[in-house]
Amino acid sequence: MSAVKTSEPAAAPRADQPAPAKAPPAPKAAAKKPPPKPIDRTATAADVAAAYRLLLGREPESEAVVAGHLAAVKDIGALRDRIMGSAEFQRVAYAAMATPGIRRAAGYEPVPMEIEVSSKETERMLAQVRRVWTELGQKRPFFSVLGERRFAPDQVEKNREAFEKTGRDETDVLKRRLAALEIDVADHPEAVDYGCGVGRVTVPFGAVFKKVTGFDISQPHLDLAQAAVRAEGRRNVTLAVVKDIRTLDVPQHDFFHSRMVLHRNPPPLQAQILRRCLARVRIGGIAVFQLLTHLEGYAYDTAAWMAAPPAEEPEVHVLRQDIVFGILKELGFQPLHVARDHSLPGFDRISTQFIARRVRLD
Repeated sequence: MSAVKTSEPAAAPRADQPAPAKAPPAPKAAAKKPPPKPIDRTATAADVAAAYRLLLGREPESEAVVAGHLAAVKDIGALRDRIMGSAEFQRVAYAAMATPGIRRAAGYEPVPMEIEVSSKETERMLAQVRRVWTELGQKRPFFSVLGERRFAPDQVEKNREAFEKTGRDETDVLKRRLAALEIDVADHPEAVDYGCGVGRVTVPFGAVFKKVTGFDISQPHLDLAQAAVRAEGRRNVTLAVVKDIRTLDVPQHDFFHSRMVLHRNPPPLQAQILRRCLARVRIGGIAVFQLLTHLEGYAYDTAAWMAAPPAEEPEVHVLRQDIVFGILKELGFQPLHVARDHSLPGFDRISTQFIARRVRLD
């Protein structure tokens, strides 16, 4: 008979030996977060009161005022825009960052701003603007036009249609604004778009005007604009690179347009661009352009600008409103509409749109 083997008990660990490590617990599967529940966006009296407290720092004047807001807007987003668009909110939000000099309106003095510079200074300014924007055109062209995350290099391809739609929408808004001024774009068949970038607005202009010429200082941007022109089959759109604004061959035209461009140039360049392009507008032609007319704390001096290290990112500059009016008067333009727009939002700056008609040649 064979002997039966019995199990021997496991040897106890010695006192000088560490206890065997326990196996780590199995990781739990990450719980999926439920999508956020949609909210009821219908504006209520409580929403009006909350907006007043948060944005204006006070209670509504009366129930009638609350009812007036609710009659004007139904959505909380529209309510927010209504309150933030009020003159009172502008004062409340701006007062905290306004300098004493701005608060004392009677003592306000315009920012010194020379616009007449030498050829050497002009060449240096053009070279810097070209270098910065050419690099942007190579690395992040669409994002440099509209600085939204969805248009960054790693996102833009899936959002190209949305990008192009902004240009079509902007063109429609412009047409409506002109119609309100009794201006029919059909009466102004030849257009110039200065700072056309990748063609976001220039290409839709091809469906509105008989002939469109787009100018830009960055060849990489223009290459993309040219591809967009070909894709849309716009045979009436011509593009050209800006080598020197002083000798730029601007065709005679009936409609001048520039937006989100001029403020990227030092004031002397802005003045030269406007003079060069507006001088080629025909009698009866229309000019629509946007630029910064005020930036809190902004100062400009050509000598200081020339002495500073070259900028690596796009600069932000101002052209005083009185200088703009002087250029319009000098070239025989009658202002038709001058208003703050929201191309460059911020309580420390004023972005202004000018619409003018050329009534005489000088």
